[in-house]
Amino acid sequence: MSISSLVLASGHESSVSSGDVIFEANCANCHNGGIGGFFSGAPKAGDQSDWKALLPKGIDGLTKSTISGIGSMAARGGCSDCSDEDIRAAVEYIVEKSQ
Repeated sequence: MSISSLVLASGHESSVSSGDVIFEANCANCHNGGIGGFFSGAPKAGDQSDWKALLPKGIDGLTKSTISGIGSMAARGGCSDCSDEDIRAAVEYIVEKSQ
């Protein structure tokens, strides 16, 4: 899997991709209500009722749960190539969509 890097204004590259890119590449199958979500019961991104009980964990708590894995979700959401910062960016993206 290739995760595109962002180029900062200073011209330096960052290993952190934007949350939407990481989400689409690694999370969408389960968190967009796809077949993976049907079987896993993953909360659908953008569905406030699905996330109501989860949002109080905050970005830090949700990121920690994603990194360690929870329920049917594998550790790191199954993305072994994702850095902690990548995972946090994806979590921030999902939370923003789901508030």
